[in-house]
Amino acid sequence: MPPYRRPPIVGALLLIVIGALFLYGNLHPGFDPWPFVGRYWPLLLVFIGLGKLWDYYRYRSNPEAGGRWLSGGEIAFIVLLAIFFLVLSLGRIGRYHQASWAESIDRRDAQSVSVTVEMPAGDLHVDSGGSKLLDADFAYDSSLRRPDITYSVDSGHGELRISQREEHHVQFGPTHDTWNLHLARDVPMEMRVNMGAGRNDLHLGGLQITRVEVAMGAGLLTADLTGDWKQDLEADFRGGAGNATIRLPDNVGVVARAKGGFGSVEANGLIKEGDVFVNAAYGKSPVTLHVNVEGGAGVIRLEPAPLEPVPSPQLLPSPKRD
Repeated sequence: MPPYRRPPIVGALLLIVIGALFLYGNLHPGFDPWPFVGRYWPLLLVFIGLGKLWDYYRYRSNPEAGGRWLSGGEIAFIVLLAIFFLVLSLGRIGRYHQASWAESIDRRDAQSVSVTVEMPAGDLHVDSGGSKLLDADFAYDSSLRRPDITYSVDSGHGELRISQREEHHVQFGPTHDTWNLHLARDVPMEMRVNMGAGRNDLHLGGLQITRVEVAMGAGLLTADLTGDWKQDLEADFRGGAGNATIRLPDNVGVVARAKGGFGSVEANGLIKEGDVFVNAAYGKSPVTLHVNVEGGAGVIRLEPAPLEPVPSPQLLPSPKRD
């Protein structure tokens, strides 16, 4: 009779652990295990690998041992989980602490500015509500690096860079970084945005921006180009793994060139002319927005702004009859 071989129980252990984490999170709202898991998850591979080596040498020394006992990998997995929950019970991991920071940058003598935004992960909001060149508010995990802002002016041209260096570990779970960037309305500028995972809202219609390049990551993007434009715009959007919605004005001419990747590009409410899409104002307004879209693995939607509803005429009361 062949030796009894017990099926592995790692899957069952994983289900128990996931359920325990959710239960602990419900009982302790301040608990967040993801920074710890993201930093130390390779230890799981090390422990299981050591267990597999132990199984190999044990089988070589005693081939008749069979599989009646726990395997070395399963024992190592249990030991690692015991250490994890022991440290958790002592309150040394899973505690999320948020730090905040605000900064304002004056344009100085810059006549134009190039703006670069590089955000590895988190929620990014950009609009035209700045009283100076930049009014920024940051909220971020205190265990991560603080965002960096650098600004220099040379021969009347400013270089503004907002970035955050990535940590040297894989990040799992939600990130708590939030950047609110308020830029000045009266400064001619170009912009380049590199985004990672997260939610990103770019409200660019109130800026004197002539060129914008957006590289999308794995999150969600909403780029609002509606507004009263005084100059032409060249806008390039390169798709990532996430989905994007690009809102277009109805009172300014728009010509869009779209090329799909693994995902798709949807041009709702636009007119197809050859290999481009245009809106009803194209060729009629003195300003034109040139939008170039290269799809990635997600879906990119081009959506014209909804027309303002026409108020219904008020009906006069009928004259009284004698």
